[in-house]
Amino acid sequence: MAARALKAKDVARPVFKFGTRRDGDIFSLSSHKRAREALEFGLCMKDPGFNIFVLGPDRSGRMTATLDYMRDHLACMPRPHDWIYLNNFRRSHRPKPYRLPAGVGRAFRDRMAALIPQLREALASAFGGEKYQTEIRTHGEEAQSGVRAELEALQAEAQQSGLDLAQTPQGFMVVARGADGNPVALDSLPPAQRQLLESKASEIAQRLQDINRRAALAQGDLAKRLVDLNRQVADTAVGALLDELQKEYAGYRGLARWLVELREDIVDNLVAFLPRPPEGPTPAVEPPERRYAVNLLVDHGDNETPGVVLEANPTYENLFGRIEYRSVQGGMDTDFSMIRAGALHRANGGILVLRADDLAKHPSSWAFLKGALRDGQIQVSERHRANALPVAGAPRPKAIPLDLKVVVVGSPHWYYTFYSVDPEFQTYFKVKADIDGDMDAVARNLSVYAGLIRARSQALHGIPCDDSAVARMLGMAARWAGHRKKLTAQFEVIEDVLTEAAEIARNSSAKSIDDAMIGEALRQRRRRNARIEDRMHESIADGTLMIDTRGAAVGQINGLTVRDLGDHQYGSPSRITARATPGREGVVNIERYVAMSGPIQQKGVMVLQGFIAGHFARRFPLSFNSSITFEQNYGGVEGDSASMAELLAVLSDLSGIPLRQDLAITGSVNQVGETQAVGGVPFKIEGFYRACIDAGKLTGNQGVVVPASNLPNIILRDPVVRAVESGEFHIWSVKNIEEAIELFTGVKAGRQRRDGSYQPDTVYAKVMEQLEAFDVILKERAAGV
Repeated sequence: MAARALKAKDVARPVFKFGTRRDGDIFSLSSHKRAREALEFGLCMKDPGFNIFVLGPDRSGRMTATLDYMRDHLACMPRPHDWIYLNNFRRSHRPKPYRLPAGVGRAFRDRMAALIPQLREALASAFGGEKYQTEIRTHGEEAQSGVRAELEALQAEAQQSGLDLAQTPQGFMVVARGADGNPVALDSLPPAQRQLLESKASEIAQRLQDINRRAALAQGDLAKRLVDLNRQVADTAVGALLDELQKEYAGYRGLARWLVELREDIVDNLVAFLPRPPEGPTPAVEPPERRYAVNLLVDHGDNETPGVVLEANPTYENLFGRIEYRSVQGGMDTDFSMIRAGALHRANGGILVLRADDLAKHPSSWAFLKGALRDGQIQVSERHRANALPVAGAPRPKAIPLDLKVVVVGSPHWYYTFYSVDPEFQTYFKVKADIDGDMDAVARNLSVYAGLIRARSQALHGIPCDDSAVARMLGMAARWAGHRKKLTAQFEVIEDVLTEAAEIARNSSAKSIDDAMIGEALRQRRRRNARIEDRMHESIADGTLMIDTRGAAVGQINGLTVRDLGDHQYGSPSRITARATPGREGVVNIERYVAMSGPIQQKGVMVLQGFIAGHFARRFPLSFNSSITFEQNYGGVEGDSASMAELLAVLSDLSGIPLRQDLAITGSVNQVGETQAVGGVPFKIEGFYRACIDAGKLTGNQGVVVPASNLPNIILRDPVVRAVESGEFHIWSVKNIEEAIELFTGVKAGRQRRDGSYQPDTVYAKVMEQLEAFDVILKERAAGV
């Protein structure tokens, strides 16, 4: 069969019939169906380990659409709980977490903050009142009255014996009295009187010591009674306030017990509430505002549903929380009120979303995240202080139970990287939500797609799209999908074009976006991104890059390459040449010898060798060397899409039949000569079309040859389509190398006869003749002729 010439309708943007479904979202598209089903399954699974990894192409809505879907899923879920940390009065370095209904945490924090001044006022009033002061005096007088009576009796007895009790800074002591009644030294008395008084003084001193011991015991008893009195007064003073608080929060398990402990601790730490003495050292006590503070770690008071928390920078501190410090007199101080929540705390009860590439930047976070999922709890640790001296009093908070779903979003590369590198990955992420890169252009998808185009344009920019704009975008979606019967799933690219077209519409005061505005947005985008392509075509136009678009040449052909710069793809022609000589090496790939060839390109060259051997080495061994190369190529070659061009160049040089230079070709070939599909065909066609334009006016004979299996992939830009329609430019499809040979040479390829020879005056016959001649040369040389 001969090569098939394609018509303009075969290569133009496809025109789809479409309705408009306005209630659909991206997950209504068939490309996202598998992922939607996986999300539904994973979000409903309560067993640990059924966390989700969402993977798909860039710009396919794998993050934005997934976030919207998960928010909708959580819309009917109950509100998440608040979490607070409170002081652990028995072990202050181990503060306790408490779970409360949404909004209760904030109310309890404010309630406690208002309670402290009320307690301070109530205690100050109780301890400053006349009743308390009277009781203090009464207890003091009771304790001192007995001791005072004993001292008075002992002093009277001492005076009767010529002695007396004198008050000194060290307490009472026994002294002698003179005739005038004043104390005198014993040494000044006559010996007989002194001896008598010393004996009596010793007896009185002993009795005085007994009285002092009883006084000390009485003082201790007084102190104990005063402590009991203070506790009784304090309990009475704060009882009404705390009773009301306990009644208000009696229904919250754990918190009611803490309020009982709070009451005991307040009574034990009254000094913290009482006024400081105006003079003397200030007691080192913790202010009640800090000791009884409520650390509202997570506040869901304003949330009606569980949250979807996206953590953009998943460091350990951002995920698990941290402990802050305050500067105090040149040092660092902290307590339980300085514990701060991480993303796991905020997402607890809902969904935590992480980007795979961000998570991969923090391997330690990944390890601790797996530990949290394994243990089912969130533990706040100070990892940055792991090798530092411990800070006295720094809290080590007790862990909070973890109940959430973790969703990691990334490209397929990251999914398979995690899967292959970490054996535990499949233990904790058992659900794979895989978004396809494209979808079939069927009625359901077309209606949803059209609805999304209209809805996004209206929602984002307030400007509607008319039918011509929607049709143009659907056609471009097929081009970006690389197939005439498919649409790309990368809908965010569609949104970008809509945004640019909307700006054009606003600048022209248009009320809607039409086909022309979409076209202008695409033209401007191409202009912005095509600098490198333009420079390369300048080199073709001025002859720096040697590309012939007219005439014919032996062993020379225009191959086609495609370059992807990320933001722009373009094709360009590349001259491929072949030179054959007698030898035994067969096809020699020059790029391989200089390490500029990739393995797939080298495989393609070896396939050529197999094709040539299969067609021409049945009667004698191959006796040729044929070097092939991409001329003026300095950046390396990879892929087998030029293998058909390389084979044509080799056959041309062996046969001596020239190849048309006004044609270019792309396509792979197998060992039996069948053409195989390759990538980037539309860009390659457009690249050669532009090269022909660069060389001058189109001749009407120029064109591109592609594999027949690539027909569904060809969707060309409007200028090329118009040239095809007018007959100025042509595109042919071929199913095998023979069809390409006849198109490039105008000579029949030739059919093999039973004896292994080919029909005369065909390309294959001339190749066979040349190979036989090479074989004779080698045999004669070997024989020394």
